[in-house]
Amino acid sequence: MKNMLEKVVGEIYDELLKRDPDYCRCQQCRTDVLSKALNQARPKYSGGGPKGEALAGFELQQDATRAALAVLLLDAMRRVGGSPRHDMPRAEGKKLVD
Repeated sequence: MKNMLEKVVGEIYDELLKRDPDYCRCQQCRTDVLSKALNQARPKYSGGGPKGEALAGFELQQDATRAALAVLLLDAMRRVGGSPRHDMPRAEGKKLVD
């Protein structure tokens, strides 16, 4: 059994990072953003073998679902960027938030 959201949320996060080259890319910020977004989303567990995974995966590829997850991620990115949990004010030379 696994939460199918984890992979999709990570993919959407990577897409959002491509659009915001100034956002911090350190592992700590990534973990914090993904954790916050996943905690806000309703989990999509699959345990029914390939058919169950295919059905859950299909739902997670719908535009409305991906848009809702992007909203959760953007909010998490704003929160994490405002209070990052790393020592450097600019992780890897990138600014955290505008």
